Amino acid sequence: MRKQLLYPVLVLLSTSLFFFSCRKGVINEKKTIHVSDVNQLYEAVNDSANAGAVIVLAAGTYTLISKQPNAGRLELQKDMEIEGQVGHPGLVIIDESALPPASFSVPPTFRTGGIRMGRGFNSIRWLTVLGNPSTNALSAIDTDLTWPDVIQIGIAHVIVRGSQNGIDIRNPGFAGVKRVIEAEIENNEFVENTVAFGKGMQIQNANGATGSIIRANLKGNYSHGNRLGLTSFNTATSLASITINSINDRFEDNGTGCWLAAGATSGATDVANGNTINFEAHGSSIRNNRRNNNTDGTPPGGLYAAAALSAVNANSTSDNRLKIVLSRSLLSGNESADINAFGAHSFTAGLAGTNNITEIYLDDYSKNATAVIAASSPVEPAGTNLIKIFK
Repeated sequence: MRKQLLYPVLVLLSTSLFFFSCRKGVINEKKTIHVSDVNQLYEAVNDSANAGAVIVLAAGTYTLISKQPNAGRLELQKDMEIEGQVGHPGLVIIDESALPPASFSVPPTFRTGGIRMGRGFNSIRWLTVLGNPSTNALSAIDTDLTWPDVIQIGIAHVIVRGSQNGIDIRNPGFAGVKRVIEAEIENNEFVENTVAFGKGMQIQNANGATGSIIRANLKGNYSHGNRLGLTSFNTATSLASITINSINDRFEDNGTGCWLAAGATSGATDVANGNTINFEAHGSSIRNNRRNNNTDGTPPGGLYAAAALSAVNANSTSDNRLKIVLSRSLLSGNESADINAFGAHSFTAGLAGTNNITEIYLDDYSKNATAVIAASSPVEPAGTNLIKIFK
């Protein structure tokens, strides 16, 4: 059961609906398909003739079935949208929990989510998604479908729970090289995603997606009861960038509220050089993250920030930049510290790399946040890794 109702009917005419119905100044009249059971849902989603359609789901639970095409995953066609019951996200439930672990594997070794987006403009709104307890299920909702042009993603008024990653906004591997994702993520609830690393929202360029770009606008989301409320990183890739603009979001009651690493490596041969993350929060809240249930080796708290992070191999992350700006945002009451920040952070005795710089800008709302900072851990005698906090 949800702990509280987060979606008053007054948000019905919010700007998110304008984004979904009117993009780039052009009003779109789209084909509408009404479905009332899971078989009809599969038929509508898997029919390529329905590209560009809006699929409207009647109230009920849609339990995904592994014997359906794509091992039971829902893979949206080009410009396809899925809509539940407007004003009542709890009335429509897409349940991934019955799918076997194999349903989340794309040969040879690619892991994915139960709902896949990424072909042109895809959106999901006004429904609930129940994730899968298997660690093989990378996410409940993923954006990893291959597409040759800019990808536009909309997720609004959706409740996601019970997954390893609630949503994964992702440029994956070599298929994501120089790929651009523009995402609007508004008025959602990400709750009790505690499988494995347990992340409410994840935004990443990963595993060879060189030069890839993600621009994400977050507004009015509530991420709570997870191990990590929001994570964002460029992992095992170089020259990639992520820009996140957070407005009136709440990252509360998690293990860590927001976890950001501009360049990260976790494998013995990984390299992550020349990556950037720019994160700005306006009127957002990173508070009371005290669950202390992280499994990734980083300290719990409000904000974890590192321009470079290396888990196993030294000298694998260099020339990365992380910039964080908090404006009228609250940062308080968190476990261990409100801010745990590094220029470069290595889990081994060797340095993560060199010339990695983290900058954090605090205003009057956040200037008293408690902070544990290190330019480099372990210490770098040359001093090329830096952390700068401006108040």
